Amino acid sequence: MRLIAVRKVTGPTPSIWTISSSLVGHLNCRYLTGLDVKVANGELAKPKIWDPVLETLAERGEQHEKAYLENIRANGIALTVIDGVGIDATAVAATKVAMERGDLIIVQGALQAGRWNGRADVLRRVETPSRLGSWSYEVIDTKLARETKGNTILQICLYSDLLSVMQAVAPVSAHVVTPGTNFVPEVYRMADYAAYYRHVKGSLERSVTASTVPTAYPEPIEHCDNCRWRRHCDEKRRADDHMSLVAGITKSQIGELEKRGVPNMEGLAALPLPLQWRPDRGAAKSYEKIREQARIQVEGRKKGAILYEALTPVEGYGLSRLPEPSAGDIFFDFEGDPFVGDGRLEFLFGYLYVEADGSVRYCGDWASNRQEERAAFERFPIIGARCAESCHETSFRSSR
Repeated sequence: MRLIAVRKVTGPTPSIWTISSSLVGHLNCRYLTGLDVKVANGELAKPKIWDPVLETLAERGEQHEKAYLENIRANGIALTVIDGVGIDATAVAATKVAMERGDLIIVQGALQAGRWNGRADVLRRVETPSRLGSWSYEVIDTKLARETKGNTILQICLYSDLLSVMQAVAPVSAHVVTPGTNFVPEVYRMADYAAYYRHVKGSLERSVTASTVPTAYPEPIEHCDNCRWRRHCDEKRRADDHMSLVAGITKSQIGELEKRGVPNMEGLAALPLPLQWRPDRGAAKSYEKIREQARIQVEGRKKGAILYEALTPVEGYGLSRLPEPSAGDIFFDFEGDPFVGDGRLEFLFGYLYVEADGSVRYCGDWASNRQEERAAFERFPIIGARCAESCHETSFRSSR
């Protein structure tokens, strides 16, 4: 994982020499950009966090990149590695020299144009003329995610944009190498994403250079899991008793409630029922449901205990959708580790069933590698088939 680099300079506005995480952060959360600007202005200290999951992801990302580079070496292609981890004059100069030589593969190329910079995982030579000569370069980025999302597209767009300035010709394509593809890169045509990239980049530049930081609220989003500001934002939401703390509430519901004068979670918990107004979006019952959820959370907070209430069963919903209990039922659960190998490893298959003599049997089938995982998969149907033979009827119940 690469972190934003923020530098304070003299003048009316801060100058941010940024890498792709700045762009990705701005796309996901405008509040994050405001906090980074305050750091650049000396108004806030940059937080320090340590997260073992993020550390593991970073380590796996490095392993994936190394495996891809070893695959290139195995094909007899020489690699030019740009030393260092930051973006400084030495690294940028070394990258330019390698590009001007026409080296086939440049690893960790340091790219810079104006206030923007970044380190691309790989620059690959293509035979398209540029100011360098009869060749130019395209970006290859290695990613752990099997599905390429907007964040990655923004990263390769930024690197390609920086490349276009340095070599005076725009790369036609950029590439992403994901796990489990035998190192065959996905190809993305940069012209297809240029308008999207310019929009996000322009929004970030305007936010940074504006005389006042745009107002925003740190509502919880998926990006929070990877953000260094997440503790700061969580503390703010709790201090404000923000309605996003209500389990199951949606952003549109929060907006509707705020428009109706509901200030926070405690205010929602005290909202009269039935509703005295008709929501512009959504059904009234959905607002009554989250009102009751807020009520029990506020009550639990005041009592210092975790409270719960059993809901009245509704036919056709929830647990009532399960089939009638049968002597052939198999209760099955499995656990997986997403950080094993190229994909993941299902390391524990646990299932409980009733033997023909009425005794209850639990089986825990452990796996520490792909071969054991496959064997566990193959053994499970045998248990189910034997149980079906003895009980004549089998239904399957799983936690997933």
